[in-house]
Amino acid sequence: MSKYKIKLNGLKDGSYINSFRIRGEFFETLNSSEIKLVDIDIDTMLKVENRRYNLEIKSNGMVIDIPCDICTEKINIPISSEINYIIKKGIGKDLEDENVIFVDEKDKELILDSILYEMIVLAFPTKRQHQLNSINDEECNKEMVNLINKYSVKENNNIDPRWEALKKLK
Repeated sequence: MSKYKIKLNGLKDGSYINSFRIRGEFFETLNSSEIKLVDIDIDTMLKVENRRYNLEIKSNGMVIDIPCDICTEKINIPISSEINYIIKKGIGKDLEDENVIFVDEKDKELILDSILYEMIVLAFPTKRQHQLNSINDEECNKEMVNLINKYSVKENNNIDPRWEALKKLK
């Protein structure tokens, strides 16, 4: 039974606010995710007007203990995002719009688990590294960075003379 849900039935026109806190247990059941520990606050606002439902979801928090892409030291990554949905009751006819959620007429609540999971994963940056400090120097583990530099293959900037000869043809 999910604890991340919003009531849909019996609502009069107006705004309805809900808040949730997502912790590590949310991702523990998802073995496919590299995200395991989080501390994220979710705020939702459901606006009901003439049987029309607009849902706004905002997330703000931290993904905890993710390895830095440069030095592999564990770091915390701040994330924040906002997304808006239109909720329609009935069978989905417009499946092209990703911001429309279709719910059955009988559904009394909207379960947000998959929506929140997708929102967090999409807000997670593809490049994860230490923040730059005030003198534009990275706070990476210096010992690890030195080892990486020592054993990494240096790129050869010498151009093959055959390609150099082709440039003269321009």
